[in-house]
Amino acid sequence: MLGRLELSGGQPSGQKLLIVQAICAQLGIALEREILVADREKIRMAMEREQQRGTLLRSVAHDLRSPLTAISGAGNLLADNYFRLSDAERRKLASDISEEIVWLSDLVENILSMTRISEQKIVLHKQDEVIDDVIGEAVKHTERLLRDRHFHVKLPDDVVTAPMDGKLIAQVVINLLENAVQHTPPDSEISLTVHARSDLTVSVADTGNGIPDAIRGRLFERFVTQESDIVDGRQGLGLGLSICKTIVEAHGGTISVSDNVPKGSIFTFTLPMEETDE
Repeated sequence: MLGRLELSGGQPSGQKLLIVQAICAQLGIALEREILVADREKIRMAMEREQQRGTLLRSVAHDLRSPLTAISGAGNLLADNYFRLSDAERRKLASDISEEIVWLSDLVENILSMTRISEQKIVLHKQDEVIDDVIGEAVKHTERLLRDRHFHVKLPDDVVTAPMDGKLIAQVVINLLENAVQHTPPDSEISLTVHARSDLTVSVADTGNGIPDAIRGRLFERFVTQESDIVDGRQGLGLGLSICKTIVEAHGGTISVSDNVPKGSIFTFTLPMEETDE
């Protein structure tokens, strides 16, 4: 049964009955059409979720293979030739393994974050955080990746605090720094700048090739990557910037990208300096 039509004023007959029957038939057709549209939308959404799941699994398998191969190769080389290698060579292999493990750890953290976001289970644990400490944690986490870049940090002269989930905002900064490293060759300039005015503003600027116009409007969507501009061999899942956007907006802030004249990109996010009702 699609629905029920109730009439008052007695049983219709003759012309009135025909009119009522015609109305009922039209209502039935309209309801059936709405049900078909709703069913089609459910099927489309299910197919889209399945497609995203398949894309994620393929991307994860692809992205895990590269660092795992590097770790395995460096580990085997150390194990098989430890005493024949010089101290400098051993340190270089150990450093390479450590860098790949950091990247794997961040990949897993991004996948877990996206899972929580997809299931709407992301929870903010806000408290007043010293921005120097949050930035310091992010920089410390990525210092090995940044070692062959000319990296500069500019922080406010005064101690600045703002209400935020420090761990999640550190993840935003980590993702933006990794994105900058990923799209710049060694010896490139990367800078991180923090300003505290009416809002807290954090910017990461690089001197890469910039954002292609074809993806600029979709840059903060899932699975969007700059395939032609990878310089370190790591394609990435295209989740990092999407996660940044979700975390920042959950704090009541905004995130955007602009050109770094004459070359490169600037990713900027803002956070309220005072607690909001969001």
